[in-house]
Amino acid sequence: MQPATNSNKSILVYIGVILAVLLGGLFLITRFAEQQAQQEMAGWESRLNLIADSRAEAASAWLNRHLNTVEELATDASIQLYAGQALADAGSDSVEGQRGYVFSLLSAEAERSGFHEQRAIDTVAANIKRPRRAGLSVVTGDGTSLVMTTGMPMLRPEELDFETGSSFIKVGPALGDKTPLVLFGALVSPTLDASGAIWVIGARPLDSDFLQTLKQPGDQNETSETYVVLPGDGNIVTALTPLAEGGRVGAANEDPAAAFAARQPGGFGIHANYAGTNVLVTGKELSAPVPWILVRSVEAQEATAAISARRNSLIITLSLAALFILAALILVWRHGVSKRLESSYKEQEALSRQNEALSEFLQSVSDGQPSAVAALDADMTVRFTNSKMADLTGIPVSELTNRRLDTAFTGAVAERIRNAAENAAAGNANSMKIRHGEQTERLYKTDMLPLKAGGDSSASVLMVMQDISDLVAAQGRSETLYKQLIGTLTEIIDARDPWSKHHSSRVADVALSIAEEMGWDEDAMESVGIAGRLVNIGKIFVPTDILTKQTPLTDEELALVRDSMHKGAALIDGVEFKGPVSKTLGQMREYWDGSGEPNGLKEDNIEPGARILAVANAFVGIVSARAHREGLGFDKAADILHKESGTQFERRVVAALQNILENKDGRERWKHYMEKPEG
Repeated sequence: MQPATNSNKSILVYIGVILAVLLGGLFLITRFAEQQAQQEMAGWESRLNLIADSRAEAASAWLNRHLNTVEELATDASIQLYAGQALADAGSDSVEGQRGYVFSLLSAEAERSGFHEQRAIDTVAANIKRPRRAGLSVVTGDGTSLVMTTGMPMLRPEELDFETGSSFIKVGPALGDKTPLVLFGALVSPTLDASGAIWVIGARPLDSDFLQTLKQPGDQNETSETYVVLPGDGNIVTALTPLAEGGRVGAANEDPAAAFAARQPGGFGIHANYAGTNVLVTGKELSAPVPWILVRSVEAQEATAAISARRNSLIITLSLAALFILAALILVWRHGVSKRLESSYKEQEALSRQNEALSEFLQSVSDGQPSAVAALDADMTVRFTNSKMADLTGIPVSELTNRRLDTAFTGAVAERIRNAAENAAAGNANSMKIRHGEQTERLYKTDMLPLKAGGDSSASVLMVMQDISDLVAAQGRSETLYKQLIGTLTEIIDARDPWSKHHSSRVADVALSIAEEMGWDEDAMESVGIAGRLVNIGKIFVPTDILTKQTPLTDEELALVRDSMHKGAALIDGVEFKGPVSKTLGQMREYWDGSGEPNGLKEDNIEPGARILAVANAFVGIVSARAHREGLGFDKAADILHKESGTQFERRVVAALQNILENKDGRERWKHYMEKPEG
């Protein structure tokens, strides 16, 4: 009986050990799963924080931009002069005349800076009363309006915030459609008596323009929400922007989530929102001078459901794996594994031979490619490369494998490659151009692609380098030839009229300066520059005796010259340029108010390049000497262009040219335009 008893004890001990291992494994599995869940929740909070920061910055920039507009108006010399006159002698004719100028100034600034809400009524040419939703005004400290733009809402003194004695932003009365009105105020002239001070007040609704700042580009969360509130007592807040799940804008509501965000800006928590839905929430204070809080939330169910599912799945998977291992150990203990090990070894050997054959095949295929290819770990270690990469780096494939690829490059090139690889390892494909070569430098288009190698490979980045040196050189030669042909054509055209010699190049120069002043990108500037150089191409259809005529042209001759512009545009209509060069030339005689030709286009329907070219061409023509007259000078040109602003020319283009002349040495740069041509 003793051997049987010992055997039973051994079995019980073995079972006890197995149970202890099983319980310990379950404890470790559960703890590991909880740590993973905490890490994923931290990831949610990090993404929530980044979006809240970016939206708070955008919303603050919107508010500060409008406050800066009002403050700049408050320091305007004309408004300060009017404020002083209005306080001293409100009834004089000079004050009334200054009031008209201030009204025009406020109206222009309102339309430029957003204190003029574009409504459907604006496009109706009828005497219809405009809704008062946005505008600018000059008011006294007791709330009396001295000047206001069309559309400026009527405000009561108690709705303003003059007690601070400084610039302010505050929520005003709600509009008829319940949209909150935000007010911006800046002090023009302080006095001992607050009621005698003069203020510039701006008003505009928190409409779609502001709401756009709350939208996060690329937001893929289904239940995320960003809104702005004004904190109150306890859990009471006032929503200033629309709420996704309903709720009255501008009304005080109980919103524990938003109240938490207001009490702890930058903190994270799960609380019920205004609709009673549990949300993961954070809040950010705005950098603008307002007590508002930007609230960013996502439903807790969305944030935690995936985490809980993955945690449970991980627990189940690891538990099953543990049970399987235990079962395998029992089978090994009971039956042995010699045959299984032998079979496994044979299978492994067969797979190894297959992998070697596949590797050789892939190496052969990649070596036949014209591009250098390498598969990299996140730390830049080469796991696979082809012969072209070995040729490029000067390191054999055998030595390059398992070596950090960035060590094969030097200086800034190595740093750029490291940064690009890190970005690709994070899942972001990117491309760049690098120069490399010890004796002969070559240009390579380098693509970094995220790589999911799978299996035993740890490669996470695929790097492809394509030599584009010859292609870039050919493109450069083609572009140089293209520009030389345009220059030659321009000189041939301008040579037909010695009085307009260099006219095309001057128009191009002025047009490029205006485009740069207005912030155009390089491609758009290049397009308008080409159009400027071809502005006189239609003159090949005009007889030389008309071009050089030293007496005023007849109506028929003027019509022939004007018609040459349209013929010139038609002449190059089939030529392919980078931008709308043909359209730009064809629309040069379209007027801003729609009274031009040939199609009566108006305002934004006219090509932007044509608007700039029209001003540049007129400017050069005015200041330059011609066969039948002397150059009229910069001041005369500025007066003529300003007079035609809003009718023939776009105001912004004329203003940009005026700024170049007065503040950026335009007169000095272009003074030679007024010189008579030699010969």
